[in-house]
Amino acid sequence: MRSARLWIVLFVVLAAPVLSAQSSSSPVPSQVHVLDPDVMGMVVRDPWFDYGTNPAFAGANRSAQDRMGAILAQAGVRWVRLDFRIAAGLDASQDFVDTEIAKNDYFIKEVAPRHGFKVLGLLAFDLLQGVDANLLDEVEAVDDPLYGGGVTPYMRVWLDRALRVADRYEGYVAAYQVLNEQNRLPQYLPGGPAGNAIEPSVVGRLVTKLYRFCRGIDLPVGQQARGCSGAQIILGGLHPRGTTDPVPQSDAEYLKDIYADAGSFTGFYNRHNFWPIDGVGYHPYPEEIRQSLSKQVLVDQGLARVRQALVEAGDPCRQLWVSEVGYNVGFDVDGPLNPIPRQTEQGQAEFMQDVYTTLASRQICGGVREIPHIFWFKYEDFPPATGANAQRWGIVQIPFRAPAPGESCPGGACYEVNGAPAMHRLAYFTYRELAGVQQPGIRLPLIFR
Repeated sequence: MRSARLWIVLFVVLAAPVLSAQSSSSPVPSQVHVLDPDVMGMVVRDPWFDYGTNPAFAGANRSAQDRMGAILAQAGVRWVRLDFRIAAGLDASQDFVDTEIAKNDYFIKEVAPRHGFKVLGLLAFDLLQGVDANLLDEVEAVDDPLYGGGVTPYMRVWLDRALRVADRYEGYVAAYQVLNEQNRLPQYLPGGPAGNAIEPSVVGRLVTKLYRFCRGIDLPVGQQARGCSGAQIILGGLHPRGTTDPVPQSDAEYLKDIYADAGSFTGFYNRHNFWPIDGVGYHPYPEEIRQSLSKQVLVDQGLARVRQALVEAGDPCRQLWVSEVGYNVGFDVDGPLNPIPRQTEQGQAEFMQDVYTTLASRQICGGVREIPHIFWFKYEDFPPATGANAQRWGIVQIPFRAPAPGESCPGGACYEVNGAPAMHRLAYFTYRELAGVQQPGIRLPLIFR
């Protein structure tokens, strides 16, 4: 009896992180190479979405964020990327802007330090949520008394809010990413352009201005370095397909044009002999391009293309941050009635293993790691939950529920955020093994329900 009790205790201890988990497939074979923990990043559910969603808490949904933090830690995550969202147009009051930013306080100031997460803060177009991002460069620019030349109203408000974020989270955020897939925008307005890009020179101007204020370089009299002085500044993740409107331009061409801009990157380099950036973000999604017998080939081709662009731009040793890469289990390239099979949990786990082990081994410039951090997209699935456009990217699935009467949820599905995940996918366990949390050959048991 004593022996049996010991085995039961051992099982409970080992199984504790995943007692609520389920999976629809068998575990993948354990042949995973353990990586440097600092490589392991994850795009998380933005705390902004869950603010006020639990009646037990005034404000931040602490139970949901505590649960997510614990699951991320159990998976071996070291870096988390979250998106700062401010649901306000150009003319919002500073008090409202501060209230929106503060929705991230609990996760950034309590959950992340508790688990030792390093935070990559995404300063994207949702700093002006609901505003057409094309206004960044489609409105006449003027000389701004604080930020200098070539500033549109959108750029001025964006810089104000980005620096407001940086001041609030000084010492808590390790890096900031400037914009997101700016070379391939979504469609903001009915009848408006889709897949177009922000002009590269405008992106270069925005990044350079933010970098100057973070580092305290070439500032107006009376100004000093802001709260991002100790944070790395990363160029927003480029989409591999580039822009389609009005002239096709690849990710590599777009990057070279940013570096070549005399009014921002090149001008800054000529004055200071270094570039106004600490890394370049890239999103090597093969699934969104085309079906391939070897998806990793598409990832490698994209990285080689961007590396060559950096060489030609005169910045050959700049590290690349893979700030998103993922695999949608809900994707079927040619539809359910056609011959190419839909993507699977098994395929997701195998793709994760391939991408992480391959990218983490790449070196440049005398042995420097080319890609210091890889952020898996994503922690959770998001709507729509079903159908041809289902978005099943997550290592976990937060339960979806039907909208309540009068409630509107994106994709017609709402989250049940106050309970445990409905499942941990196979990729969750692969991620653990890559991070060295679960040694190769040892598989924690799955509990079905």
